Amino acid sequence: MGAEGAVEVVFRKEINEAKDKEAKKERRKELIDLYRNTFSNPYVAGGTRLVDDIIEPAQTRRYLAMALEALQTKRELRPAKKHGLMPL
Repeated sequence: MGAEGAVEVVFRKEINEAKDKEAKKERRKELIDLYRNTFSNPYVAGGTRLVDDIIEPAQTRRYLAMALEALQTKRELRPAKKHGLMPL
């Protein structure tokens, strides 16, 4: 969910407490900036160990090449089937 949608859901009461439309618009913009700075960055997920690594976009090609090279000799071993398919 994007910051705009999340702010509409999470901070609905705070936005509606503003007096006029201009104040609501300004408060909404402040809360969107706050949400983006607090939650919408990869470092929050990295700090809680939800991701393995945070890479810069310029390094994507290098990391992808390293991953594909590591998987080049990988073979998937599947267990033997217990039952085959019945002819119908």
